[in-house]
Amino acid sequence: MTWNVSDSLLRHAAEPTFPTLICLVAALGVFACSGDPGAESAASQAQQAESAAQQAAGPAAPAGLVDAALAERGEEMFRAKGCVGCHTIGGGRLTGPDLQGVTERRPFDWAIAMIINPDSMIKEDPTARQLFAEYMTPMLNVGVTPEEARAIYEFLRRDSEGQP
Repeated sequence: MTWNVSDSLLRHAAEPTFPTLICLVAALGVFACSGDPGAESAASQAQQAESAAQQAAGPAAPAGLVDAALAERGEEMFRAKGCVGCHTIGGGRLTGPDLQGVTERRPFDWAIAMIINPDSMIKEDPTARQLFAEYMTPMLNVGVTPEEARAIYEFLRRDSEGQP
């Protein structure tokens, strides 16, 4: 009988040795634990999309009494962002509407969107377009963040509703 390399390789491949099995199990463990990198990336992308959606949705609507500290920050932002140049609260019309009672007249989400993205609102929202037609001056986008908008809303809520 002649011995050749291919017979030897086939026999060893058909009869795995203990070290071969250990290596095979270890390799399977590494690949099984590492998971699919594409799935991990997809999960990460889904989390990022959910976070972006929450940011786009903006802050939660207020409930209950006015948060005095937040309203104070909102008053500071109202002045710092130049809102006082066009709006009053109970002082009558200026370049823009008097904001007395605005938190009672408009839904929270609408007010926040108008504070953050007035230019987009004027293009897309019928109420914002009607206000633009009435006042003939677009509200400026002064780069208000969602957190700043929430504080400004709380200030408007405090002064509109007459809460301390």
